[in-house]
Amino acid sequence: MFVTASLAGCGGQVAGSPAAGEADLQQLAVGNYPTDPLDVRYAHQHGSTDGRALALARLADNVVIGADIDPTFSHNVLARWFDSLATAESSQVLAGAVRPVLENNGMMLGFSAAASTRELPKTRQRDRSGNFSPFDGAEGDPEATAFNVTVLQFPDQQRAQAAADQMEAADFAVAADQNVRVVLDKQKSAKAHWRPGVPSMAGTLAYGQYVVNVYAAQPKPDLNSLSELVEKVFAAQLPLLDRAPALSPHDIFRLDYDPDAMLRRTLHPDYFHLDPKNEATHTPRGLIHFVDDQATWKKLFDDNGVDRISTASNGGLLMRASDAAAAASLWSEIKGSSTGGSAESPAHVPDVFCSTKTNEASGVFWSAYDVKSTGTVYVCTLHYDRYVAQVASPQLTDVQQRAAAQYALLANSQYM
Repeated sequence: MFVTASLAGCGGQVAGSPAAGEADLQQLAVGNYPTDPLDVRYAHQHGSTDGRALALARLADNVVIGADIDPTFSHNVLARWFDSLATAESSQVLAGAVRPVLENNGMMLGFSAAASTRELPKTRQRDRSGNFSPFDGAEGDPEATAFNVTVLQFPDQQRAQAAADQMEAADFAVAADQNVRVVLDKQKSAKAHWRPGVPSMAGTLAYGQYVVNVYAAQPKPDLNSLSELVEKVFAAQLPLLDRAPALSPHDIFRLDYDPDAMLRRTLHPDYFHLDPKNEATHTPRGLIHFVDDQATWKKLFDDNGVDRISTASNGGLLMRASDAAAAASLWSEIKGSSTGGSAESPAHVPDVFCSTKTNEASGVFWSAYDVKSTGTVYVCTLHYDRYVAQVASPQLTDVQQRAAAQYALLANSQYM
């Protein structure tokens, strides 16, 4: 992808004429932020790097979150993707013993997520020994029940099946004299094992070209309840994969970078570079993997029919509700739940509110904004038609310009 340098500062001139009930875009103080849709300023060129980013975002949309299993799994613990063997090796999510299996069977990509009934420590111990670390280095809360699910895609069903069998064998062999094989009554094709007296269990199965690995941990070493939890995760995960048929290398290369015309409407002042987390379009499930307060945001999305969410690094975050009334409701609920202090809104922009937060307390979607300040951060939330957008900055004038530019961008994008 590319953008010509001459377009980088074109935001000072705002296109479009106001429709009935809209702001006069010519009055908006947008600074140097762009107000033309992304596809007017950028020319997309298919490539393997961008294709993998899109494939990983698609896979994240179809990996379970805690609420898919039970509302009590409300704490997000982990979201990791693997776009190559190198990234899989650098992650502690996959134990060193199983990594040769991935190489031998041609792993293409993968995504790993974890959820817990209790908050796990934010400070993680980075074990570089290659040991299995399903919760991103957190030792865990002994009173918590938690699970990790990792989904990997392989080039064909034969290699997926071989990988599943070999992963289970390698993991079992780590403590072969203590591990005991377990048959899951509701998932006969899975291979599972546990160590009696240890309150955890692992299970692996092949599903088409995918391999699904589930790890479950709980306060007490109860085989029945561990088996039940692993079965629940499999039962929730497999139907999601039916919605995301495995991709061939050609499919990955040709993926549409903006099929729902969301990124074109999202404030994006910098060079465009697709990323599975910070620069992509997701379903609510895919985006929820990356937020702390999963339960609150899932309810907001569900209640207001949010179906697509886009993020742009150092730009904005855009949510699409079922209709304009639902967008207004979503905006009002976000406003009502805001815990920060109030801040002055940008002039001439309707339906916008701004607040202050500290970077540490900002929580939701923070990486999308790429705000590096450790002090006060300003966040503005606005709605237009069926869209709700958020922008952020450590400077009030800057966030006001961003909000004005995002509003103008939404108005200028209505022809599609």
